[in-house]
Amino acid sequence: MRQSHGNLSDTRGNRLGIGFFKVCMAVFGLRFCRLFVWPVAFFYALFDRKAFEAARPYLQSAFSGNLRWHFLKMIVNHGQAILAAQWLRTGHKLEMRDVNSEIREEMLLEAKNGFIMLMSHVGCWQATISRMEGLNTHVNLLNQDNKNPLYAHMMEGSFIRVISNSKEFGGLLEATEALMKHEVLCVMGDRLPDDVPSHLSIMLRGRKIRVPEAPWHLAARCNTPIFIIFTILHPDSIDFIYMPPIRIDYNVPRKPSPDFFTPYLQIYQEALEKIASDFPYQIFHYQ
Repeated sequence: MRQSHGNLSDTRGNRLGIGFFKVCMAVFGLRFCRLFVWPVAFFYALFDRKAFEAARPYLQSAFSGNLRWHFLKMIVNHGQAILAAQWLRTGHKLEMRDVNSEIREEMLLEAKNGFIMLMSHVGCWQATISRMEGLNTHVNLLNQDNKNPLYAHMMEGSFIRVISNSKEFGGLLEATEALMKHEVLCVMGDRLPDDVPSHLSIMLRGRKIRVPEAPWHLAARCNTPIFIIFTILHPDSIDFIYMPPIRIDYNVPRKPSPDFFTPYLQIYQEALEKIASDFPYQIFHYQ
């Protein structure tokens, strides 16, 4: 069985603190509750050295000046995104606006044949799962285990099947089976632990980052398009930014080399770079 690599969130948050925010949202609503994120984020910015060091590589590449201040603003955005995800999960509504809505229409038409939804740790990315509920097909999520049940439940849903990458062969057998059955597979595409040997690379804010190879190999093997989506959080709404589908033409029986994926990765790199430039505090990258 494949070793599971930990998330920073495995050891962040507790029942008392998260329970407070749940009660606060139930009584006062999301907008008022977002104000309480600031003192919590201030505590983490000052005293959570492990989180700061995990965020430092991205902070150094994206910002100049006082990195603690930029870290504070990133943590505030991250906390507010988690609240928004919980708000949606409990049946409440936020305005959801589609950017490049014609691409979403193309995606809906493609759903009957199956596709890969490439997500990133950007904004309220958990809301992407809620957005998939309208598809008339089975939806799967290839995801890293989160040992903290207070966060893990955010990825659950009656319409989604979670495939753990701690399974044999990293869950790729189940993921391949889902795509061959013309189902939708959601995959995170922008982060990978340093001790995972097999990877691809892209540039972000002048720094090379490791990204998982699974979605790209699956797309080539299963002849399945990749739709890239970003979610940008605003005070009362979420923007869903859809990118044109990436179609990988590969008919050779052997495994493609990493260089083969370079032009396709370049598309993702440019899209992620644009998001990081426009919304630098909504990129949640921790080493």
